[in-house]
Amino acid sequence: MNVDEQSSVLTFLNSKIENIPRFHSAILPKLCGGDRVMDLLFYRPLSYVDRSKSLPDAQVGEFTTFVAKVYEHQRPTVRGRPYKIIVESESQYLFIVFFNYSVKYLYKLFPVGTDIVISGKLEKFAEHWQITHPDYMLSDINLFKEIACIEPIYQLCRSITNKSIRNIISSNLKDLPDLPEWIDETLIKQKKWLNWKESIIRLHRPSSLAEAEVCRERLAYDELFAYQLALKLARENHVKKEGKEFIILSKYKEQVLNELPFQLTNDQIRAIDEISERQKSKYRMVSLLQGDVGSGKTVVALFTMLNVVENNMQAALMAPTTILAEQHYNWIEEALSCTDIKVALLTGKTTRKERKIIMNELASGILNIVIGTHALFQANVTFKNLGLAVIDEQQRFGVMQRNRLVGKGENTDILFVTATPIPRTLQQAMYGDVECSILREKPKSRLPIKTVIMNVKKVSDIIQRLKDAINRGEKAYWICPYIEENEELNIAAAEMRFQELQKTFFDRVGIIHGKLTQEQKDQVMFSFKRNEFSLLVATTVIEVGIDVPDATIMIIENAEQFGLSQLHQLRGRVGRGNKPSFCVLLYDNLSKSSYSKLKIMCESQDGFYIAEKDMMLRGSGDILGTKQSGCMEFKFADLYEDRELLNILAYNSAKGTIANFELLLDIFEYRSRLHFSKFQ
Repeated sequence: MNVDEQSSVLTFLNSKIENIPRFHSAILPKLCGGDRVMDLLFYRPLSYVDRSKSLPDAQVGEFTTFVAKVYEHQRPTVRGRPYKIIVESESQYLFIVFFNYSVKYLYKLFPVGTDIVISGKLEKFAEHWQITHPDYMLSDINLFKEIACIEPIYQLCRSITNKSIRNIISSNLKDLPDLPEWIDETLIKQKKWLNWKESIIRLHRPSSLAEAEVCRERLAYDELFAYQLALKLARENHVKKEGKEFIILSKYKEQVLNELPFQLTNDQIRAIDEISERQKSKYRMVSLLQGDVGSGKTVVALFTMLNVVENNMQAALMAPTTILAEQHYNWIEEALSCTDIKVALLTGKTTRKERKIIMNELASGILNIVIGTHALFQANVTFKNLGLAVIDEQQRFGVMQRNRLVGKGENTDILFVTATPIPRTLQQAMYGDVECSILREKPKSRLPIKTVIMNVKKVSDIIQRLKDAINRGEKAYWICPYIEENEELNIAAAEMRFQELQKTFFDRVGIIHGKLTQEQKDQVMFSFKRNEFSLLVATTVIEVGIDVPDATIMIIENAEQFGLSQLHQLRGRVGRGNKPSFCVLLYDNLSKSSYSKLKIMCESQDGFYIAEKDMMLRGSGDILGTKQSGCMEFKFADLYEDRELLNILAYNSAKGTIANFELLLDIFEYRSRLHFSKFQ
């Protein structure tokens, strides 16, 4: 396809949707995500109803479509009973049942002796076949073929019917152009896929449920393919630049290792070696370090920074909160006390005098490592030679925020760090071929956390046990899913629970939640760490990173309301010291699926296993909170269900040149939708 033809295709796909009734013109684009033909064609059905079965072939609970002759009307003799119409089709009698009916309307719709097309769900009541409130009742039997089909069901809103969306889509499908193929012919034959045009058409007009799924799978592959190509382009444009070829001498590594009060795990040793090898490359390094709760990610990040300092360059570690930055700073400063490396902490709490000193030392190169929060990427912060930016809990920062820090150096290496274990399929989709190091193993000093499930009705018993533990000098968290009481939901609220616990624990209980300012949150956490109180009522603001080693008890109220990965992160706030720790999962209304979820928490403490289960239960879109993490939302692909497609993609991408990839990128809009700055 030449440039003019490609431009013509894109012009058609970007043209305004045709034949929208005036009263739908404002609502339909909101449903579809836009007012262009492309938005309409990509408006994937939520499900399908198979109306193709004839009456003799249909089973109870299945939909059927047939032509019947109206035999008799049976008006109820008792008020409140249903109105029944007996119809005959293929020598079989059945009842058409109505509640809240208009007799006049039903007589007009079903004249005795006339033929009518009926479509609805087949039921059996007292040995009689019946259909209650049919979906279709048409006097024009010529419409039988149109009704007896696989009907796509779309998400709807006020004033728009499923039929109107189907008609609008059909009117825009007729001009859909043929496109050149970008998928390998062998794969198309192997998967029995149709071409792109036919896949779009059959997605909205399938001849069978199996065909609808084949078409969705083909389009999901296209979508993932376009996304992966865009990631690859992003890396080539912004990552595959010649950077610094660090020489790894391990001068400081041996010094620090000898002073550490613990031995590195095998995973930590492997991760340090992997990242060090990447730092030796002549290309700019972009790496992802993901590890389970308590697996020692900060240690690996430290040795990565030491390699940079050895090469007379500077390193920065950015954390999302002041308390987390201070936590990193205190540990790193102590670990480096045996060296001549100069470390500083820069946050919003840093005094003007201290800030001036730090800024001067950063600009002159005296300062080797700086640890901080958002304060690090402010315009007046200047580095002499920033060689590495470590972004801790990177999903908590926006793309532009990360870029403002990385941009303070030239082709700065990046190490993204996350404590949220990412399932392999999601990692592959989010990061493409970004090199990843994984920490699964936990230090031997970390004791397992005993996890139990209990009914919230036993809360008085739990409070008594908690009182005994606090009197022994232990600390505890009490997590609630909401801040304020909600009358519509029978769910715990932090404010209400805090007031209840104050009756027992008085000034020994504190509260923290999202409505507090960051400074107020930090103050509460510092007070908790300094033993000013022993019980902290909280929402999920304490989910990530906070290290209070003497906290041994985690109580999560309405645990059924949380996702598995979130429960695992919350549980990881305890068990960080040398005392046995406990996690109590309180439930109120426990469904079968909720029980299965909580049972997984009791049986496993492997964050990666839990993340896979969470993805299976909740779907890929929710696993990381993709709205704030910047992961793309897919229209056709499901990263858990379609993980096989990602494996096929990895194989095909390795084969080299992809035909017509420019058109593929433009159709799925990943050239514009994906931030190429994602990896800067």
